[in-house]
Amino acid sequence: MPKLLMMMLLLLPVSIAAATPAPPSEHQQLVEKYTAAFNARDANAMAALMHPGIQWITISGDRSDVTTDGKEQMVSEMESYFKSPTRISSSLGGWSVNGDYVTVIETASWLDGKGKRKAQSATAVYQIADQLIRRVWYFPEQKTQ
Repeated sequence: MPKLLMMMLLLLPVSIAAATPAPPSEHQQLVEKYTAAFNARDANAMAALMHPGIQWITISGDRSDVTTDGKEQMVSEMESYFKSPTRISSSLGGWSVNGDYVTVIETASWLDGKGKRKAQSATAVYQIADQLIRRVWYFPEQKTQ
C-alpha cells in the first residue's frame, strides 16, 4: 500500500501540470490586442499592431482575394467602418498557434435595428512577422444562434 500511495503522490504534479492551460503565446496576445483595439473602435491602436505590408485576404469557395493591401489602406478602411452607427464587437475562441500562424474563430455580434442580438462567426488565420500582423486570411462567415 505505501508503494501505491508513493506512486500517486509522484504522479500528482504531472496530472496538475497537464490540467493547467498554457499561457497565451506572444502571437495569440498580439491578436487579442488587435481585437481589443477593434472592439474599442481605435484604428490608431490597430495600426500600431499592423505590419506596413499587411494584407487582408478573403477566402470564398475556390477563390482568395486580397481585399486590403497595405497599412494605409487598412487604417483608412477601419476609420470608415467605425463611422457606422452599428457597434460590432468580436470575441475570439478555438485557438491554434503553429509557428508564425494563429488560427482563431472570431465571433462578431451586434444589435439589429429592432434591438435583437445578431451574431456570426468565421475562421481567421493571422500570420505574424516582426511581431506585427502581416496577413489575415478570413474564411466565409457562419450564422450563429
